[in-house]
Amino acid sequence: MNYRTRCLSFFVSLAVVPSLATFALADGPRNEDAIRDVLQGKCKVAHAAWWGYDAKEATAALQAAIDSGAEKVIVEKMSGPWIVDKINLADNQELFFEPGVVVEAKKGAFRGKADALLSAWNKSNIKLVGPGATLRMHRADYDSADYEKAEWRHVLNFHGCTNVTVLGLTLAESGGDGIYLGTGRDGATNRNVTIRDVICDRNYRQGISVITAEDLLIEDCVLKNTGGTAPQAGIDFEPNRPAERLVNCVMRNCLIEDNKGLGIHLYLRPLDGTSEPVSIRIENCTTRGTNSGSASVVTSCGPEGPVQGSVEFVNCRFEDEGRAGIRIGSKPPTGLRLRFIDCTLADPSEKPAVSSPISFSTRRGDLQPTGGVEFVNLTVRERVDRPLMRFADVIGVNLLDIKGNVIIQRDGNTVEHELTRDVLDQWVPFDEVLECPAVELDGLRLEPAVASQPATTPTKLPHHRLRGRAIYLAHAAKGDVVILRLRHRAVGPKRGDGMSVHAVSPTGKQFPEVTVPLDDEAEYTFTADATGTFALHCDPDWHTVQVASATHPLCIAGKEGQIHLLGTTGDFYFWVPGEAEQFGMRFQGAGDGERLSATVFDAKGAVRWQKADIGFPESFVAEREPTEQGEIWRIEITRPSVGVLEDGHIVLRGIPSLLSLTPEGLLRPAAE
Repeated sequence: MNYRTRCLSFFVSLAVVPSLATFALADGPRNEDAIRDVLQGKCKVAHAAWWGYDAKEATAALQAAIDSGAEKVIVEKMSGPWIVDKINLADNQELFFEPGVVVEAKKGAFRGKADALLSAWNKSNIKLVGPGATLRMHRADYDSADYEKAEWRHVLNFHGCTNVTVLGLTLAESGGDGIYLGTGRDGATNRNVTIRDVICDRNYRQGISVITAEDLLIEDCVLKNTGGTAPQAGIDFEPNRPAERLVNCVMRNCLIEDNKGLGIHLYLRPLDGTSEPVSIRIENCTTRGTNSGSASVVTSCGPEGPVQGSVEFVNCRFEDEGRAGIRIGSKPPTGLRLRFIDCTLADPSEKPAVSSPISFSTRRGDLQPTGGVEFVNLTVRERVDRPLMRFADVIGVNLLDIKGNVIIQRDGNTVEHELTRDVLDQWVPFDEVLECPAVELDGLRLEPAVASQPATTPTKLPHHRLRGRAIYLAHAAKGDVVILRLRHRAVGPKRGDGMSVHAVSPTGKQFPEVTVPLDDEAEYTFTADATGTFALHCDPDWHTVQVASATHPLCIAGKEGQIHLLGTTGDFYFWVPGEAEQFGMRFQGAGDGERLSATVFDAKGAVRWQKADIGFPESFVAEREPTEQGEIWRIEITRPSVGVLEDGHIVLRGIPSLLSLTPEGLLRPAAE
């Protein structure tokens, strides 16, 4: 068949396409006559092979065919794969890959951290069709020492595109995502995107990442075997900025299996009350196999308030081996509506790795409680008797506004629960400690609880690590030279800048700031301009700070009533005012895997409370007779016998949230 007959035939019948796929074409020269007719607009359908297929590298031929202006470009099945470097897609074009076609990333190429196989920025009317065709990269290569570490070498990379359709393709072994829907120039979102019958297999970061999209349909897709760099999910809805959009996004009839991360991840934390309301519906989808969890929804509530809108999971099945479950983080009751309708949690494991199939959590910096979730006919099928829900709270709030009904099936027995407050209290008890107000430290004048003299040179302090923003307090006399040695240690990947440190005088004066590099240490010195309590503000971001030595005894101030430790054991001292008849304390690890053990001693050394292997919150309410003078009590933190000692949280209510590493460092409210 000559090229003119072939061109005309595509306007008559698509039956020619499968006939072409019954044999593999060999390398061939350019067809100049055919190319000329395409460039002159005489032929609307072009064949990439007309530009000359080269088995060693076909980048120029495929890119020229795409740039030809043809309404449709056929990528034929040749004698081998189409080996290409970066390819840019065109407006108003269908790219058809014949069954059996393999478009393969060129070995040794894609050196740029964001080099993708096929990319489009602010393009319109793109159609990629390829039942039985594969677009493949080389994931293992990009993870080697030969390449700069990155997570953006995607197979399909769309930014701010409109009217996009992807049908039937297998997208495999990227150095990033199978499909990435990112923000275009001038903040443009992706609009009217359909992804159907697509397989995303063995990608490095995600099967699909949705950063911003409006009118998105993902249907009848398989997202599997993701692994390489976090989050390693099947699909991740994860905007980067409040201005990005997730509007009218529908995912249905999809299978998500055997990913190293979560099956379905909605990380909506960057959105807030200024964002366009979210509307996401996930229906008839199944997660199974070795996903690290089934479904996760994380929002936030910062100064601009929570994002509004609706997220619904409808008729979904979560069947992940040992980890089937729903995770909900930082979801305030006043934010978007979150509903699970006719869904099933069916964990096939006899020994699940998690203590509860549904978990809630808060994060430091959240300004509202967590809640506002409805479960409608949620069925839980499992083999172990365990609480349905857990709440890993680090800000000191109770779980609110959880409603609906659940059906629990165990050992042949079926029990239905209406989610009343009494029922919820069986799984997530209402914590009376949190009803006790935190003592406001701002404006509170403090003085040493134990008289001591500062040293002329820094004295070594007990080992400890504080995670996230931390405040140390030191009492100094006017003219004292305060010298501190600070360490900034990484937690996980070494990302982020150095730690900023500055001191604030009781007069309000701010001393010069210094920066402590990550995994390094530095000295900070200032001369007290008044007598009183000086605050040392440290911002290690997500990492940790430790004052290794100091001339003056130190006290740790708990912001919003809580203190966040990492990998720390030992004694901590706190002040109980004489008039305090009741106060509360709460201890928490980070769920099932990260735990701590704690003992509380009163001023006479008697054990008042003790608990081992604390993962989820455990509270202690102390009752005491008022005394004329206040008292120093002590907390002892020890390693757990189950899990590891990493993140640990201590909440103090009804007494000042102050912990010291030594009795000499403890501060108390000053006498009037």
